[in-house]
Amino acid sequence: MIFSSAHFVVGEKFIESLHGHNYKILINIYGNQDEENMILNFFDIKKVLKPIVDNLDHKVLIPEDSNHLEITVSGDQVIVKVPNYDKEYEFPKSDVMILPIKNTTVEEISRYLADKLMWNKEIKKENINQVTVTVFEYEGQGVTFELFPRD
Repeated sequence: MIFSSAHFVVGEKFIESLHGHNYKILINIYGNQDEENMILNFFDIKKVLKPIVDNLDHKVLIPEDSNHLEITVSGDQVIVKVPNYDKEYEFPKSDVMILPIKNTTVEEISRYLADKLMWNKEIKKENINQVTVTVFEYEGQGVTFELFPRD
């Protein structure tokens, strides 16, 4: 699956400019084949993941849990202040996805997607040992988050 989004990363000692990526998601499932000779039907993963990814596509991603941002929703606008860097952004609310993450890094985005998959009852099947979710900003630069569904 692929989605395109804009974001910026902010930390104690740096802030990136607003920019975008064509993110690519790679899901790996590890386990034993079941009675239907499958580890998992990928249709089940896509059914859960597609609406989540569709909500990220062509949006500005804002991390709700950031210690560095002040986020205000005012009518049809989202105002994002970055006090330590004297920056302020204003976006149409319809162009923004506020995520329950600390920063809009690929690490946090892959963890967010993995957390969403964990609620899928199909992932909890007894024959599945491990699920990995990798999010690439571009080819060769990505981060993998591992799930162990039966833990």
